[in-house]
Amino acid sequence: MTDDRIPEYIGQAILTSRLEVCSGLHIGAGKDTIEIGGIDNPVVKTPAGDPYIPGSSLKGKLRFLLEWAFGKVTANGKPWDGGQNNYDPDDPILRIFGTPAKKEDWAAGPTRLLMRDAMLDPEWRVKTLNAGRELTEAKTEVTIDRIAGKAAHNIGARQMERVPPGAGFNFEAAFRLYAVDDDKGQRDRECLAWLIQGLDLLEQDALGGSGSRGYGRVKFRELKLKGPSGDDVRLDGNKFMFRDHLFSKASPSELILKAVEQALGGS
Repeated sequence: MTDDRIPEYIGQAILTSRLEVCSGLHIGAGKDTIEIGGIDNPVVKTPAGDPYIPGSSLKGKLRFLLEWAFGKVTANGKPWDGGQNNYDPDDPILRIFGTPAKKEDWAAGPTRLLMRDAMLDPEWRVKTLNAGRELTEAKTEVTIDRIAGKAAHNIGARQMERVPPGAGFNFEAAFRLYAVDDDKGQRDRECLAWLIQGLDLLEQDALGGSGSRGYGRVKFRELKLKGPSGDDVRLDGNKFMFRDHLFSKASPSELILKAVEQALGGS
């Protein structure tokens, strides 16, 4: 790596939102034992027993959606890594989510996106418990033999644990900004705008398991972007709406990029 390719750190931008569950959400925790009458597939929880959304689940789904949007899906099903050690420093996927490249092969700097675990909204938690309700629900499911019209392989119903509709989580993600080749951080601003469009793609898709069966629909409420200078821009307000923009591999939405420029103090 030559000196003129060493990225210059500018600062961090912070995305925050109330991540609202619109249909039952299941992010599995796995289970070592099976109890008679118990939950077959529990959701991931904190040591205190509260459901949460791991940052790895959010980051992984966003990467999946953006890889498809950019046409970077690999034939072997593995995450996009540049292809045959060809680490393009301007590649949005590699800039946002990281790359396995060695230091000497990677001129654009480290992973930009830092995704936090989304913890349960304390206000929703207290309100739910005070109303005598549980923080999760159990949904009974069975696999049907379409010919016989009964449970397949004589396997009975199983119970899936889900976070119920209406639950809220505190979403936060940090995005590192670097200037590369004296671009004053312009490429990173574009990558941040594409990431924000990825949140819209996530709303249109599903988070967690069983999305094709109605699970995992979510909404980002009160989405805000805060730049290094402390400017706070509302991205889902009347002026800057992050939804329903045509995705282009050539450039992000002009409206979203304008919001990013405002938050970061750009022109």
